[in-house]
Amino acid sequence: MTYKIDGQRRSLLVDLNTESGVFLFAGVSLPENTNAFFEPVLDELNTYLQNPKDKTVINFYIEYLNTSSALYLRRIILACEDALGGDKLDVNWHYEKDDDDIRDFGIDFRDVFKHVKINLIQITENPYT
Repeated sequence: MTYKIDGQRRSLLVDLNTESGVFLFAGVSLPENTNAFFEPVLDELNTYLQNPKDKTVINFYIEYLNTSSALYLRRIILACEDALGGDKLDVNWHYEKDDDDIRDFGIDFRDVFKHVKINLIQITENPYT
């Protein structure tokens, strides 16, 4: 099963492919109501985490996000870290080479989590913009 939200001008594209265990968050995250946007995502994620794949991969291709969105992305990683630990979870934080702000968000995320390695991956262009 896949839980998907098509990205809009102010909200992320979200693709939680529970069949493959590969999750995607891409685009801009400035939703009008952050709770209303992210709570269903967390619900789907928690359902998946009850019976996860051997390996779960989260790919972030963030173009811009506000503070409340950043907190929810941390909650998503934390839920996965708590359920899966570091061996069964890969987190890839993609950032454009000239986007210091998004790179710094990735660095901050990497510093927060002790059991999950956050891979910072420089790209020339965000394929989801």
